[in-house]
Order: sequence, then structure tokens, then C-alpha cells
Amino acid sequence: MKPASVALILFAALAAAAACGSSPPPANDRRFPLTGEVLAVKPDKSEVQVKHDEVKGFMEPMTMWFDVRDPRLLDGLAPGDLISATLVLTAEDSYLTGIRKTGGRRPGETSAPPPPPVDLLAPGDAVPDITFTDDTGKPRPLSSYRGTYTLLTFIYTRCPLPDYCPRMNAHFAAVQQGLKAEPALGRNVRLLSVSFDPDFDTPARLAEKAKEVGADPAFWHFVTAPRAEVDAFGGKLGLSVLREGADGSNITHNLRTALLDRNGTLARTYNGKEWSPEEVIRDLQALVK
Repeated sequence: MKPASVALILFAALAAAAACGSSPPPANDRRFPLTGEVLAVKPDKSEVQVKHDEVKGFMEPMTMWFDVRDPRLLDGLAPGDLISATLVLTAEDSYLTGIRKTGGRRPGETSAPPPPPVDLLAPGDAVPDITFTDDTGKPRPLSSYRGTYTLLTFIYTRCPLPDYCPRMNAHFAAVQQGLKAEPALGRNVRLLSVSFDPDFDTPARLAEKAKEVGADPAFWHFVTAPRAEVDAFGGKLGLSVLREGADGSNITHNLRTALLDRNGTLARTYNGKEWSPEEVIRDLQALVK
């Protein structure tokens, strides 16, 4: 099938997803009061990192980056400032509005330290092998994917914000449609969603998530590994995971997606949540041809 046809199918898949779960009108957006401590503000004031308190009815205390649509709301804010805000949640994204400074750092409290630096893999580097457990409970070594191009990303099933792990799942679902539409890609590409929350994401829960997002086991697998192993593996690909709370269940993470070639070497990484399924399909078409 021609690339243009694949692009049309991807567009249709995304449109169908939007029809099933499109953002409701603004009046129907879910809104939650949020309080917490500012840890960082991006230079362009598009995002703010907040160590927030419990968002009642939605999520436990944790540290997260939040989009801010009006950069003026971050004027004058600095790490250590306490804020109140409104978390707006749509079907597809989330952002903070109504941000107001309420004070300074709480006495006696310290913020979570940044993760130690790691040596990141560069394109052309061999990606170390790791043995995952898949959603059927069977071991699945990363090396078993050699001979195909492997697109992998990192998620956890209880991720609360739609523009984080759920967006990665939606992107992979659209890529999967592209693989099905073009036999040459379908024969040569596999998708791998790696959970970094193995204590919660048992094979049964991974299987539930795979079913929920329409993962076809012929193309797309959900896997995990012991926490220390998946953290070390993901860290080499640029994944950053911070865990807070007595059981480490309050998780802060970035988004990182990687494309491995047939020999298990790193071909490319996709940082954050702004890459598109169409971009990945174009990259795969260039590799597979």
C-alpha cells in the first residue's frame, strides 16, 4: 500500500478515536482544585513541575509536570513557591489554570532530589537485553524481537493524566492500524509497551489494558520487569521515574519512546508526547523499504 494510503488510514483511525473519546465541550471538562509546591518552571513558561497534595476524587499526592496554556500565570513563580490552581481534565489532555501563589516552601520539608545522571544510549548503540514478563505471564526477552524493528515506549496502567500514558497508548493504537494497513510494515515491525510499575501491573492487569486499548498480540505486547531492572533499562533510553510514598506508588515520570532496528541497536528516540503516529510510520517506511 502506498504511503499516502497509510496516512489516510492513520487519519481515519485518529478521527475514529476522537469520535469515541473526543474532548467534551468546555462546560463538561472535569475540574479539580490543586495545591502544591513549585519545583521547576520551563523557560518558555509552557509547563510547571508541581509537588502536589492529594487531588481529592482524582489522584494521590505526587510530583508531575503540568501544561499551562497561559504563560502569564507563571509570571513571578519560582521553585519553592506554594500555589493553588485548578486542574482541568479533558478526554485528551490536561492543564493548570487559575494559578495563584499562596506562600513559600513549607518549613522542614524538602523536595525529591533529581535522579542521578545516567549514560544515555545514542543511535547506533546496542540496546542491552532484558527479560520481560508479558501479559500472559510468560518470559519475553527483548532479544526475541531481533529480526524485526521494535517500537517501544514506557507506561503504567494507573497513570491518571490523559496526555501521558493514555496518549502513548492511543499513538501506538494508531501505529498498529498503520502496520495492519501495509503488509510490509506488519511483517517487520512490533510494538512494545513497557510498564515501570511492576508491583501493580501484574500480567492480568497488563492483559486488561491490552484488551482495553485494542492491542493485537500479533503486533503489540504489554510487558514489565522487576522495578530495578526496568528502571535501569529505561534510564539508558532517557526514561526518568521518581517514586514517592512508603510503597513508591506515587510515580512521577517523563515520556520516552525508542525505535530499535533488526539487530537490537537504537535507531531513534522520540522524546515527550508530541511525536505523531504519522511521523513514526514515515520513519518505519524508510527503514523497511
